[in-house]
Amino acid sequence: MSSTTPLETEDFDYTANRPAITLHSEYTDQPAEEQKHRSHDPYVASFPEGGLRGWMAVAGAFLTLFVGGIEYAFGVFITYYLTHNLRTYSPSQVAWIGSASAFIHSLVGLLVGKLYDDGYYRHLIIFGSTLHVLSIMMLSLCTKYWQIWITQGLMMGVATGCLFQPSVAIVSQYFERRRAFAMGIVQAGASLGGILTPIMVNKLIPKVGFGWGVRSVGFLVFGLLVIANLSVSTRLPSRRRGAATISNFPTIDWKTFFDGAFVATVLGCFFMQMGTSLPYGYITSFGQLEGHISPSLAFYLLPLTFAGGLFGSPIWAYLGDILGVLNVVMFSTFISSGLLATILACKTDGAAITVSILYGFFSAGYQAMGGPVFATLSNTVLEVGHRMGTGYFIAGVATLIASPIQGALLGTDYIWWKPIVFCVLSLVLGVVLMGVGRLLLIKRRGSERKLWKTSFVRL
Repeated sequence: MSSTTPLETEDFDYTANRPAITLHSEYTDQPAEEQKHRSHDPYVASFPEGGLRGWMAVAGAFLTLFVGGIEYAFGVFITYYLTHNLRTYSPSQVAWIGSASAFIHSLVGLLVGKLYDDGYYRHLIIFGSTLHVLSIMMLSLCTKYWQIWITQGLMMGVATGCLFQPSVAIVSQYFERRRAFAMGIVQAGASLGGILTPIMVNKLIPKVGFGWGVRSVGFLVFGLLVIANLSVSTRLPSRRRGAATISNFPTIDWKTFFDGAFVATVLGCFFMQMGTSLPYGYITSFGQLEGHISPSLAFYLLPLTFAGGLFGSPIWAYLGDILGVLNVVMFSTFISSGLLATILACKTDGAAITVSILYGFFSAGYQAMGGPVFATLSNTVLEVGHRMGTGYFIAGVATLIASPIQGALLGTDYIWWKPIVFCVLSLVLGVVLMGVGRLLLIKRRGSERKLWKTSFVRL
């Protein structure tokens, strides 16, 4: 970021609950107590750490991610498609629909991140909300592979891409000390959507058919997105709005943007994403096809996994603010790799329930912390959109290829140990690469000496 001179200041009254924008100045005339509580951001002097507008932003973003649960719950759709209108296709071919949606979501994130930083937040969520509802309604009419791919793959991918990153990033404008916790609450919305959406669809389809079951979800999504759009507003100036009032508004310095810490950590996220997705795509099929688990329970394994994530997201996020975001992600992901290996030992209903809940809980340490990870890597909150867009794009490539690779390793004979070993190794490699990124980030911040003086560094 360009930071040769301090930015001009623009003071607002926090007690009036107005959009508070205070950019860094010299601070030479500030009382010692005010200097003590100022932010660590080089451009934004302070954050409200909540307030009415801040918690409304959290609530609205929570609802936005909740409606994205239909994407996270693609596993239940795989099971339906393989036993109904797409039964002539292989698991790998059907998995391409969900992985394509997730990849397109991440692909458009490159542009979405820039548009967010440039001040087009409102445009993005209105467009994304409209397209998301339209894609669900159109899906209810689809019967062929190419039709489902366009609606649930392409359209839903673009829609969630326009909604997800801005909804997570907007929270960073209101929080700094509790940023990871606030983002974790937002991410819990996706877990709750992942619990309720598949249950809702599974209960409605036998009664009213696939079409009206999906349309019912569409009506729910429409209502929630209306509330979300009315709840969230921006707080800080953007490059589009700030350029007119702030002469030296910071720009992205691409020479330092892709430093070693960012590259290593994003590669770590790539392999974590490659490995963490197996239960979300195939746990329902595992329960139905292995024969060791009650048929009535098999469907609920995916919602149970999301239930673990629902509780895990805010807990891991809270710990991230205290212990360090990267530390929490590495620890929880390493434990997730061990739990993933134990899936092969699930021979009873009790074991399947326990592993599903625990895996959801620990994997949430990575799933819920993507936003805080990229915020940690950012030099200032004013570049969070660019960091998220780039990071989620790289992770999205992993999402695109993960399910098809897992499906290919699984094969038509359903040999489960092959994709499980692949995913465990991916998770471990991701932890190692993120650890390298953490060390480089400490060096970037000039804190490398502390690494040898203390057994723990809060990153």
